[in-house]
Amino acid sequence: MGRKLGRPASIRLPVAKPPFLPWHTPGLKLHFAMTVTAVLAIRNEEAYLANCLRHLVRNGIDFVIIDNGSSDRSAEIYRRREFAQGLVDVVELPFTGMFSLSRQLERKMEVIRTLEADWVIHLDADEIMHSRTEGESLKQAVSRIHAAGWNAVNFEEFVFLPLENDYMPDVQGHQPILHYYFFQPSSPRLIRAWKKAGGFSLVEQGGHVLTGPDLRLAPEHFILRHYIFRNQEHAFHKYPTREFSADDLARGWHGNRVRQPAASFRFPPARLLRELTDPDDRGMDRSDPWDVHYWQRPNHAEQAD
Repeated sequence: MGRKLGRPASIRLPVAKPPFLPWHTPGLKLHFAMTVTAVLAIRNEEAYLANCLRHLVRNGIDFVIIDNGSSDRSAEIYRRREFAQGLVDVVELPFTGMFSLSRQLERKMEVIRTLEADWVIHLDADEIMHSRTEGESLKQAVSRIHAAGWNAVNFEEFVFLPLENDYMPDVQGHQPILHYYFFQPSSPRLIRAWKKAGGFSLVEQGGHVLTGPDLRLAPEHFILRHYIFRNQEHAFHKYPTREFSADDLARGWHGNRVRQPAASFRFPPARLLRELTDPDDRGMDRSDPWDVHYWQRPNHAEQAD
C-alpha cells in the first residue's frame, strides 16, 4: 500500500540538482527490475486501446484499466491474451452521463495508492509516450531517470493530425500520420510519470502538474504523441457533442474545448504544420511552439479553407 498523501504543496523545482547521467554512462547501474505501471481511465476507446496497450507492453510497462462504463469492445481488447502480461487490474468507475475528469483523476489516485509499483504513469488511450533516445524503451528511459536521482518527468505534447491518413486502430508500430504541431502553452505542463514513493497528487491541477513536497523534476523532457482526432469527422463531433461535468467546469477545466463550434475543428492545411519523414522518427521539431490548439488560433477558419 502506498503511504497517505499529505496536504498538497505548490509545485517546487529542485534547488540542489543531482548530476544528469546519460543512459550510456559507463558503470551506471540501471534498475530494470523496477516496476512502472500506467493507469488509464477509458470509456469506449476501442479505436485507440489496442495500439496504446501494445505500446505499453512492448515497452515493459504494466497497466491498470479504470473502465468508465464502456459499452463498446474495450473490455474485449484489454482482456486479450496479448496484453495479459501487462494487465495488473481492472477497476470499474460507473458512468454518470457526462465526462468527469475530476472523478477519473480521483479514482486514479485511489488506484495508485494501492499499487506495488516503483513509478507510475498517468496516461490516456489516445497517447503514446517515449524518450528522445532512439532504441530506448519507455521503461529503460524511466529507469535511467530514476537512477540519476530524479523523481518525476515532464512530457512535451506533439499533437498529430490525420491529414494524409485516418487514425488506424490495432496496428503494429506508430501511426502513419506525419503532420503535427508542438503544443506548449506553459512548461513544465505534463508531469505524467513520477516515483510513487514521492506521494504526489495529480488531481489539483487537472492531471497536468503534480502537487506535493520534494518534487525533483528531471531536466530531460520525454515525448507525448497525442492522436487527438481519428479523422475529420471525429474532430467535428468529439468535443462539440461532449457534456462536461459541472464540477470540472467549476474548476475552470476544459476551457479550450467547451462551447466551441464544430466548424472550428476543421483541420489546418499541411503547410502550417511540422512533418516527420518517418513515423518512427523521434526527432520532433520543438521550434515555434503553439500556445493554443489549432482550432483556437486567429484566422484559423480562413486558413483552413
